[in-house]
Amino acid sequence: MKELTEEHKKFIDKNYLQIPDVDQLTKVIFNNQKLDGRNKEGKLVASYMLERGYGYKTRAHRKVKKISLTDDQKKLIHEYSEEDGMSSLQIAQLIFQDTEVKNLSKEQRIVADFLKTNDSKFIKPSEKCEKEDYIPPKKESEVIQKINQFSQSELDLDISKLKREEKEAVLSLKKYLNSPRFIQIVNTYNIEDGGLFEAEFVRATCDKHDLTSDELNLYINVCVDYVNLKTIQRNMEKLNRMFDDCEDQTEMSVKLAEILKAKSAEYHQCEQRQESLIKKLNGDRSTKMKNRQDQFASVLSLVQSFQQKEERERMIEIAEKQKMLVENEVDRLESMDSWKSRILGLRKRDVL
Repeated sequence: MKELTEEHKKFIDKNYLQIPDVDQLTKVIFNNQKLDGRNKEGKLVASYMLERGYGYKTRAHRKVKKISLTDDQKKLIHEYSEEDGMSSLQIAQLIFQDTEVKNLSKEQRIVADFLKTNDSKFIKPSEKCEKEDYIPPKKESEVIQKINQFSQSELDLDISKLKREEKEAVLSLKKYLNSPRFIQIVNTYNIEDGGLFEAEFVRATCDKHDLTSDELNLYINVCVDYVNLKTIQRNMEKLNRMFDDCEDQTEMSVKLAEILKAKSAEYHQCEQRQESLIKKLNGDRSTKMKNRQDQFASVLSLVQSFQQKEERERMIEIAEKQKMLVENEVDRLESMDSWKSRILGLRKRDVL
């Protein structure tokens, strides 16, 4: 069939309001339940309804118009991504202001594809900046150097004069800095952010030689948030400058205000998360130290009790020996001539 008959057209004119669905209308017109808008009959029905200006429904999705980035839009993507560290969604919302841009929309995906397939200058700062693999310390002297550099202690540690507690702390920190998760995370940062992550970690753990694996992971999470706060703060400062520059562009200002608000909320959430982790770690450590002191006190009490018992037994033994000496002396005196004993007036029962 190349075209609709007059009877078909009259039926459509009369019933399109009651049957606006092209699939259903096609089935009724041609009395065939297997037909729908994808068949040639359905396409003829849809074409006639469009020609007459009739609205209709269909299950087929209309093709989204292809989007091509202009040179100006590419420049904006470069600026926002390189200098501001914005996501592809935030950039799309700014450059396509006449469209409601949502996550995974055509606009967002074309910006994301542009960032992925172009020169490295379009990559975000955290990925663009120079990076190098982290080499954990293998010698105690290297660990001590990091402690002296980052802990800001008044007295620098000297490897030749370490106390027992300091020696344990150095050995433990070397183990922490060689842990797989620490190395994996620090290698995701550029040199500047990686340095901040390591410095905060050393400061937080250099005097804690007894961390469990769970506590170690929590301290790593705290230091990750230090880097996150710095990144968010940098983005907020840039957004504020952009906001000041486009005060006369109302729509752009609204978009920037929304992004700035989202960044502020993200910063606040990061602060709260970090504060909660630090509070938990300090509380757990305080409990651990108290339990350890209680254990030391119990051991000390046992030692003192043992010493007191030992002292009592020693004094009893001395008294017994003294008593034996007196008995022996009395026996010796009694063995003397009787007249000497009478002169001295000594009897064993009088002495003992």
